[in-house]
Amino acid sequence: MKNLRFWGMAILPLALLAWFWHRDPNDGAQLLTQLETLLGLLIVAFPVYLLRKMLMPGDSREAFAKAMDGNMPAAVVWLSLAVLTLGLLAIVSPRAIGAQSAQLPGSAARDLPILIQEIDLRWATLPMRSVLGAQVEQESGWKERATLKTSREEGVGYGQFTRAYRADGSLRFDALAEVRALDPGLAGWTWANRYDPRLQLRAVVVKNRGCYQRLRPLVADYYNALAMCDAAYNGGEGGVYAERRLCAAVAACDARLWFGHVEQHSTKSRAKWQGYGASAFEINRTHVRNVMLVRRGKYVAAMGT
Repeated sequence: MKNLRFWGMAILPLALLAWFWHRDPNDGAQLLTQLETLLGLLIVAFPVYLLRKMLMPGDSREAFAKAMDGNMPAAVVWLSLAVLTLGLLAIVSPRAIGAQSAQLPGSAARDLPILIQEIDLRWATLPMRSVLGAQVEQESGWKERATLKTSREEGVGYGQFTRAYRADGSLRFDALAEVRALDPGLAGWTWANRYDPRLQLRAVVVKNRGCYQRLRPLVADYYNALAMCDAAYNGGEGGVYAERRLCAAVAACDARLWFGHVEQHSTKSRAKWQGYGASAFEINRTHVRNVMLVRRGKYVAAMGT
């Protein structure tokens, strides 16, 4: 009996976790999300048990044993205890899980309403707003003064808009200037006021909006359009078009779908970058997975979709 209990309580759960991880369509990301939800339930289980004992101090095991012997009053007591426990869990657990998911990074609690306002004003039809919240987290951890600076490159702010220089010091590209040209509301955004959080978030909305408008007619649905636009945000829209062409040339690869299809084909280097520990290909694919599968869920409640 002890051996059976050991297998049932220790080995079997580990085996189930391994099986779910192996079968996870998102390389473990879906399982991690489900485990986070389970953790929220476990956190409230003990307080719920104590609260139930205070409200109805009966022994459920004793009542169940008597009920199995045909004792009808004991069966009523056991059923009442079970209903009370489930009711308390139903009341408490959504709040606990919501509080857990509400732990947003950086200045998200302060500036997420600004992002929502900018979406309302400039892209009210965005079908999955939480993607942009997750994208800002992936880019900067919701730190408006986040800066990535090297001898030839500088990326700043929530959206990490970047300017880069050639070896001779001349400007190679300026992503801030490029996005400024896409919307009159960004006309006053320059490198001098680059840390303005509203303009940073406005730029994130505008850049994604343009990509989505171009890609949505070409792909299966809005979800795949947003996934490909996140890949474009990190690695360039031209790169996504090239990857779709590579996918279309391969049997069983659907260029309208990102996960499991376009994501597997790329012209990006697979050699690890010095100082990054990952290749351009790995960085780009991880970016999309983190935004669409890992981080997005925590923004759904606040952003509506």
